[in-house]
Amino acid sequence: MAYIVWGFADNKDELGSLLAQGVRNASERLGNDSGNWAMHVKGLEISGYDCHATPAMALAFGTSVSGAHHKDAWVISWEVKYGRESYDETKVDKIVELQRLRTIFEALTTCRLPWVEVGFELEWYPRYLKAATGLTMALEDMYPIADRIYSLVRAFWVREFGKQWGSTMDTVPNRWFTDPLTKGPLKGAKLDKSKYQAMLQMYYAKRGWDHRGIPTKSTLTKLGLANASQELGKHVQLTA
Repeated sequence: MAYIVWGFADNKDELGSLLAQGVRNASERLGNDSGNWAMHVKGLEISGYDCHATPAMALAFGTSVSGAHHKDAWVISWEVKYGRESYDETKVDKIVELQRLRTIFEALTTCRLPWVEVGFELEWYPRYLKAATGLTMALEDMYPIADRIYSLVRAFWVREFGKQWGSTMDTVPNRWFTDPLTKGPLKGAKLDKSKYQAMLQMYYAKRGWDHRGIPTKSTLTKLGLANASQELGKHVQLTA
């Protein structure tokens, strides 16, 4: 960090303003390969977990709507039990499942921690929804709603980035692929980039998004988002 701070040593306000922009923006301004040390996805710094040896958690970070946050799919504890090494469809399915559940929790404005931390059974969420609103819905009935929300949020961000958008937006920091762990029981571990990219494309297919991670016209229409499709088509070319 010394060479990064050096140019700002005489102006702490300028240094603070630079770092307040986040590590992505700061590294773009600083140059000198500082981007290799900027640990983020979509401009959001990574929350809590090193993923050299957890490809599913890496994919969860990569595909989170807001960037490298565990809120959309906290999958690391399940992955450690299931097996760290694999890059398989089961892991992709688990991430989609958790993202759906987390989206439902947010749509219901309820906390996920009772389910995650204290064993509060999922069946109670629809029961409390009925008690509060009179609506009778099974949890499975909420999955299409969750998919609609997730694809709509994705469409919003694609619109904002426009032609800059690509699968690189869902790729985790390069150091996890190139710089293996140097100590501990997992010494030498690092992610396999080609296998990560294969998982990412598998994830896109399950979401109904194209190879860039952009919802297709048919997916948006099926989810009742035809208007969003028309708007998004003004900014990027959509796949049918």
